Parts: sequence; structure tokens; C-alpha cells
Amino acid sequence: MLLKFEASSELRLVDPSVSLTVLRKIRLSHLPDMTMTSESSGKKCGEGDGKVAGKSQRKVGLVYDETMCKHDTPNGKVDVECPDRIRVIWEKLQLAGVTQRCVVLGGSKAEDKHLKLVHTKKHVNLVKSISTKKKDSRRNKIASQLDSIYLNGGSSEAAYLAAGSVVKVAEKVAEGELDCGFAIVRPPGHHAESDEAMGFCLFNNVAVAASFLLNERPDLDVKKILIVDWDIHHGNGTQKMFWKDSRVLIFSVHRHDHGSFYPFGDDGDFNMVGEGPGEGFNINVPWEQGGCGDADYLAVWNHILIPVTKEFKPDIILLSAGFDAAIGDPLGGCCVTPYGYSVMLKKLMEFAHGKIVLALEGGYNLESLGKSSLACVQVLLEDKQIHGSSETYPLESTRRVIQAVRERLCTYWPSLDASMASNENLKNPSAERNSADALLREVEELKSLMAARDGELEARRKELKAKNKELEANEKELEAGLMLIRAREDVICGLHAKIESLQQERDEAVAKAERIDKELQEDRARSQEFKEDTEFCLSTLRREKELAIMAKNKDLEAKEKELEARLMLVHAREDKIHAKIERLQQERDEAVAKAERIDKELQEDRSRSRVGNGSFAFSQEFYEDMDLDELEPLSPEFNEDMDSEELEPFQVIKKNMERSHKKFIKDMECIKFIASERARVL
Repeated sequence: MLLKFEASSELRLVDPSVSLTVLRKIRLSHLPDMTMTSESSGKKCGEGDGKVAGKSQRKVGLVYDETMCKHDTPNGKVDVECPDRIRVIWEKLQLAGVTQRCVVLGGSKAEDKHLKLVHTKKHVNLVKSISTKKKDSRRNKIASQLDSIYLNGGSSEAAYLAAGSVVKVAEKVAEGELDCGFAIVRPPGHHAESDEAMGFCLFNNVAVAASFLLNERPDLDVKKILIVDWDIHHGNGTQKMFWKDSRVLIFSVHRHDHGSFYPFGDDGDFNMVGEGPGEGFNINVPWEQGGCGDADYLAVWNHILIPVTKEFKPDIILLSAGFDAAIGDPLGGCCVTPYGYSVMLKKLMEFAHGKIVLALEGGYNLESLGKSSLACVQVLLEDKQIHGSSETYPLESTRRVIQAVRERLCTYWPSLDASMASNENLKNPSAERNSADALLREVEELKSLMAARDGELEARRKELKAKNKELEANEKELEAGLMLIRAREDVICGLHAKIESLQQERDEAVAKAERIDKELQEDRARSQEFKEDTEFCLSTLRREKELAIMAKNKDLEAKEKELEARLMLVHAREDKIHAKIERLQQERDEAVAKAERIDKELQEDRSRSRVGNGSFAFSQEFYEDMDLDELEPLSPEFNEDMDSEELEPFQVIKKNMERSHKKFIKDMECIKFIASERARVL
């Protein structure tokens, strides 16, 4: 293909055989945003306080809560349904200044009673218990039993926030507090069934919101709800929850590939139209293949959804806004542009007085996700200008699917009974016209691409201009800094001189310190030597003292032995003295007895002899009390009166008694000496 870009920014085709397949080879990063612009887009207003500060024609609510980013894979592996999905959307909206023009709301947790309107009690309790599982292995076991589900400690809280946030926005839109809104939530919800989580979905967020409006808020007078699901995957969970409910019209356009595309099976087939009261209120538009783009989706809108919506006349529209049909998505395999999404949304806003709530579902190419979300929010704000084109023709398979769906549902919706002959634009044109039209479409698309490129270049020029101004300001700053530096150079020179002087002083101080250090080392050496000598002397003195003590101890031991020997001798002498005293006592007693006997005999003799006044009488009591020292020699008169024979016994007794008394005194003195000596020794 040969393309030439002239200086006038017009695109000319050199090779007329160019085809649309070339466009599909253009990298996604080269695509324009294809979003809407408005003169009022630059207005400033408060953000995050729930109040609109700027002048906007519509009150658009935005829900974003970083807590929902806690839901992630348990092992840290990257998955397509990752926390960055909602972060990218929010950052894109902030950079475009959109959040400043909207009512920003925080997340809100769903109540169990509202969840149980569409989910079983067992399922609600299971999701609630995820965060209470202490071990990741238990969560992994639960996830392994489900379809395409991962769980971690933040999954339960994120699921409650996602469902509750959609309910919150839907309620405010139904009340009239908001005109419309976009709940930027995760995990998604349209695959979750009443008793099972699957396809990244834990709770069916949109179904919970719809059931809440119908059953919990009858005062809002919401009697009919249209749920549009443009996610590339079939919303099997939402379909089953309202299968028999005529109050809710389900419309899902998705890849089906004859049942071989997720979630597989026949649930997404166009023959699945509902049951009982809900028969005809479930509409599936199943793509037979990938590659569907803006023209295919807009054809479905024009020939199925819009006519049916006119008949149904919903009170509010809930949109399961999955952006995985966008160009570049790794799972969808389709090529819807941000322009295509904005046109589809714009057409839906013509109904229900514009009361529409978008709830994020899929979308796994972060760049397409951010651009498509921004395009939709700008539609909600009613920005007028839309860049893009939809002059391409839908695929042949799209024509077949639309025809089949109309034929299947025309018995329920009379607006679909019209012949397809009036819709010739669905058919392929002739070969000649096809070639020319294809070239024209390429030219228009490339012109749009060039216009977008020009816009990008203009933005870059402005950015470069701003950067140049910034550089000029920086240059002036640098010049002022240079002057300041030069002024400081003189100060620095003086400082250098002072530094040299200080360096010299430092060197001298270092030399002095080294000298002092050397002297200190010598002093330490002498001190160490003195210490060693002192320790040697002390050890010698200790040894001598120990030897002296040992010698003294030996002397004391010898003296102790000697004293013990003397004590033994004293004990022996004491024993002998005691024995001698006992013997003397015995002899004394014998002498006393003998004296008494003699006295008695003397008395008897005196009584017989009858000696006159000179009679001499000795009594036993006198003798016992008599002190031997008081005994006087016999008086001469007594001697004269007594003959020698009578006097002799008395003299003998006296002598014996004196002798015994002296001996006794001597023995007592000896005993006292021994006792005193013993006491001294002890």
C-alpha cells in the first residue's frame, strides 16, 4: 500500500487497491481517542465532595473506591482482571478534567438482604466468609471449585463494595438526585449466578441494583428496567435471574461462536427468549465470529435494540458496560472504537429521560479501556462534538444474525416484524461500489486519523511551547544562580585561604598529637613495666606471707598438741587427787567414827571413875563443831588430873586429826591449782 501525506494534511491514495485490512495493522497507540470535546471542558469545580461546583447540563455521578483494588490474585501473578483496570479509568478521567465536572461518590457496601434478592443465602455467606479464611489454601480451595475465579483477603470487601456502589448510583438516579452515573467497580458481575461465582464475578452487581429498585423502592415508581449488556461475553447470570420476569428486559450482544466462546453452551443463543411471564423479554444477539466493529454494533442498535426499546419504554436503563469488545482487547477479538461506544450510549440516552447507569464489567486492554470509558462519560455529560465515522458496512454474519433475531422475536415485538427490505444498508453493495466505497471509507478513516494526529501534534506543540517557557524561566533562574555563584566565588577564595591556614594549623596539631601520642605510648610502656614489677613484688609478698602463716600455723599446731598433752596430764592428776580425796575422806570418816567410839568409851569410863570437878566430858556435837586450829594443848591441870594412860589416847587422836587436817588443806590447795591451771589452758 502506498500512502502519501501532502503538506496540506490531506491524504491521497496512490494505490487504489488499498483495503480496510491495513487499518487493522495500525498499532493501537496510533489511534485517536475518538472522544468528545466541549467548550466547557476546561471549567474547574470541586472533586470528591459529592457536589457539582461547575456549570454542567447534567448531574453525572461517578463512583470510585481504591479499596476495590485490594481484590487481586493470591500469588501475586498478573491476571487480565487486575486492579489497574479501574485505576487507569480514574486516571484517564482525571487527566481529562472530567471528574471535576461530575458528582464524585465513594464506594458503598451492599447489604445482605439486598444481595439475597438475587443470590442464595449460601452463596452470600460463602463470599462473606472469604475474608475470614485464615489460610490462603482454603480460599484457593474455594476458588478451585468455581469457574475462572481467584480470591484473596480483599475479595469479599471488594465484592460488597462493587454491588453496593451500583445500587447506590442506581438509587440516586431513580430518585432524581443524579441524571445518570458510572460505577467504576470491580470485580465485575454479569456472569455471577444466584448460587455460583464465575468468570471473575462474585456478585451480580447490575442484577442486585435492578431487583433493589423493583422490590425495595416501590416508592420510586420504577416498573420497567432495561438491562443492556455490551460486554463481549454473554451475561449468563443476569439472564437467569430475570428469566421469568417481564419487568426487566435483558438485551445482550456478545460473541457466541456457535457455543464455543465463553461462557460456552447454548445460554447465549438467540433462541433463549425467556420463560413464562418473561418470555420474549430476553434478547440475545450472538456473534458468529470475532472481528465485529462499530458498524456491526450500530446495525444491531438500529435494527433490534432501538425499536424494541421504543416499545418497552423503560423507566431506567442499567448498562453492563464491558469494554472487552474494544480494539486490542486480549480476550474479545473485536474492534469497537471509543467512538462506537459513545454512539451506542448516545442512542440509549434518548430513552428513560436519559436515566442511565453504567456499571463496569469486562475490558482488559488498559489503553482501550481508559479511552472508551472517557468517551462514555463525556456522552453522559452531553458534550456535543463527536469525532469518528460509521460509514463502513457490517459483516455478512452480522446481517444473518440480525435477520435471525428479528424473525425469532417479531412475535413478541411488532416493531421487528418489518421486512428487512427497507434496511438495504445491511446488505453488501455491488463489487464496483464496494471497492470505491472501501477506498472512500479508508480515506475518511485516514482523514480522521490525520485529524487526530493533527490534534495530537497541536497538543504537543502547545506542550513544547509550555516547556520552552519553562526552560526560559529556568534559564533566567540559572543566570541569577550563576551571578550568585560568581559573587560567592570571592567568598570561596577567602575561605580557601582560611582553609589552607586551618590546614596548616591542623597539620601542626596532628604532629603535636602524634608526639603526644608517642609520649603516651612510652608512658604506657613504663606504666606497664611498673605494673609488672609491682605485681611481682605483691606476688612475692603474698608468697612470703603465706609461708609465714603456714609456719605459724605449724607452731600453733605443736603448741596445741603440747597443751592437749598437758591437759591430759592434768586430767590424770585430777583423777588421782579425786581418788586420794575420797580415800582421805574415808579415812577421816573412819577417824571420826573411831573418835566417837573412843569418846563414848571415855564417857563410860568417866562415869565409872567419877572424877570430881575436873571431870572431862566430850560430846559428839562439840567435837563435830570444833575447829582443829582452836584446839589448845591440854592444860597442866588436866594433865595432872589425868594419868598418862588416860591422856595418851587423846593426844594420839589430836595428832592424827591435825595431821589429817593439814593433809586435807594441802590436797585442797593442790586441787585449786589444778583447776586454775586447767582454766588458763582452756
